[in-house]
Amino acid sequence: MHERRASPGWYADGWGAPGLNLGGNLAAHAPVPAWLSESLSAVTACLEITASAIASLPVSITMETEKGWQAAPTTLPAVKLIARPNAWQSWPAFCTQAVAELQMQGNFLSWVQRDGRGAPLNLVPVPWVWVSPQVVSAGGEVRLVYDITNATPETRLLGLPSRLLDTEVLHVRARSDNGLVGRSVLSRASGVVRESLEMSKMAESNWRNGMRPSGYLSSPEYLTDAHINRAREILTDYRGAVNVGKVPLLEGGWKFEQTSLNSVDAEFLASRQFGVAEICRLFRVPEPLVQLGQRLPADMQPYMAAFAQLALAPIVAILEAEFDEAVLPAGFHLQIDMSGLLRGNYSAVAAANCAQVQSGIMTANEARASIGLAAHDDGNVLRGGNATQPSGVGVAPNWPADAPGMPSLSPKPGHTGSDLPLPGTHQNQGAQT
Repeated sequence: MHERRASPGWYADGWGAPGLNLGGNLAAHAPVPAWLSESLSAVTACLEITASAIASLPVSITMETEKGWQAAPTTLPAVKLIARPNAWQSWPAFCTQAVAELQMQGNFLSWVQRDGRGAPLNLVPVPWVWVSPQVVSAGGEVRLVYDITNATPETRLLGLPSRLLDTEVLHVRARSDNGLVGRSVLSRASGVVRESLEMSKMAESNWRNGMRPSGYLSSPEYLTDAHINRAREILTDYRGAVNVGKVPLLEGGWKFEQTSLNSVDAEFLASRQFGVAEICRLFRVPEPLVQLGQRLPADMQPYMAAFAQLALAPIVAILEAEFDEAVLPAGFHLQIDMSGLLRGNYSAVAAANCAQVQSGIMTANEARASIGLAAHDDGNVLRGGNATQPSGVGVAPNWPADAPGMPSLSPKPGHTGSDLPLPGTHQNQGAQT
């Protein structure tokens, strides 16, 4: 049997391990470890906002029927997994770990435990740092397997075997170079993270070792020990929060000189600010969502829309596709409802529900259920119909745009009269007499 490690492909030889000197500065071309990247507040903030947003979305399992997609029956074994994937995690906790691993490691792996019939029982997440993926050739068959290299009480508690086959796991990959394992954006753009880490290290040393007084007192002559002790006694009366605002008395020609940041310090602070913007660009998170305290925009909706479309939607799509392939039987589909992003904006939810009920897209009870209200006896019929035919089956909805005074959705004859229509009348109704 021949085995070969399936590396992400960003090492020099395609299979070897990187070199990293943790005792000093990072090697010039070495990938930055995930745990070290998370020491940057910008990385942690982008990771937390993305993972928590996806984990908070409503999730369900649907199935294909002759009438379209419908909710899967509760007897389906996989339905229990979206409530409690395993004995230790709820679905939001499991989803948070999945998104975090995907973004930081480029891969998320979960062992799919099944019963004797092949039905899924549990989804046990396996940290990618515990895994050594191997390409195995045995008996004329080549396949990808996952060796568990970490032997700790945690692995024994989870009941992990020493090797998992590709048919036994849910493997979610970020953008891959070889189709076998993924690569995170942190590994692809490690220079950005490395630069921010060096600047953070420099800032820490600067503020720990440097002297940054708000000003200084200048004496016209050299001081004796008695003068120094006397000066310390006087300054004691002006230190601390209680003495803020007191006006000091300077004797013997002493002067107070105020200090400020020089151009080098100011440029350094601007460079750190630019590093935050670069990390936000890597995670496709709009910068105002991370730096709310500094630049809070008046309207957050455009940033939330960009965040949902550019950062969340690609991750949701790949999670759904891999879950369908590894866990669900044919004809069933994991549905992560991104409309749940509106749950924090009640006015937006109400406006969307009103528009869909008015247009006959959803019933009043469906709208009430979306905001947690009980069903109404008359709320299960779609809007529409006319005076001679009741609202319901086979009747086109009465679109608001067809109402008098609104733009028409259907073709009608144009204005035929010689006079202008009266105010408040429909233009296509012709002249009024």
